[in-house]
Amino acid sequence: MSSTRQNPAEQAKALASQLKCPMGDTGQELAHSLNLGNLFMIVSALNALGIEEGDRILEAGPGNGGLLNYVLSLAENLHYDGVEISPLMYEQARAANNVFIAEGLAEYALYDGVNLPYEDGIFTKVLSVNTVYFWEEPAWLLAEMCRVLTAGGRVCLSFCEKDFMKTLPFTKYGFALYDAADIVALTQELPLHTVAVQHLHDMAVAGGSARLVRRDYVNLVLEKEH
Repeated sequence: MSSTRQNPAEQAKALASQLKCPMGDTGQELAHSLNLGNLFMIVSALNALGIEEGDRILEAGPGNGGLLNYVLSLAENLHYDGVEISPLMYEQARAANNVFIAEGLAEYALYDGVNLPYEDGIFTKVLSVNTVYFWEEPAWLLAEMCRVLTAGGRVCLSFCEKDFMKTLPFTKYGFALYDAADIVALTQELPLHTVAVQHLHDMAVAGGSARLVRRDYVNLVLEKEH
């Protein structure tokens, strides 16, 4: 009898592909698990940004938008935009948050992963959690984030650095690995300066397994010069 079960390498490739751009039923299930699995990282990134009354927030890679109500509860008079490369995640985020959208508090957009579809200088805070590994043109996207920031605005990138990521089998397939210093080096020509490099950790289930691991990650906070 033949078996359709994937071997470990095929499973790792499939997981890597879904993490980059969730698709189909598998992507839908993964998005729900990522909301919980990345919760501590997302909360810590928002804390590092210091969300304040009146902020306009941009998140690159918000997934299915399951945490929008939490974000909008952090301060008064907030507006949130989420930008996604996954059509499935875009559709789910809009459907799940249609009331917030109707009230003018939030909006979602699809993009190509390179060019942000926004005017210059309109966001006070930008964040992205566990997406840097998939950026096709990291220097350009950092420049785009800088472009859409107001003077004095901040961006927080939350991600796991090289040493930890190398321990996960699926990162061999389409992941670019960075340390905080690597990202900072890509901003040298931009009017951004580093205001915080927070080394943190949480407990997480290793992707594709039932193994519990200590996940070391970094919150890199950059500020646009006045």
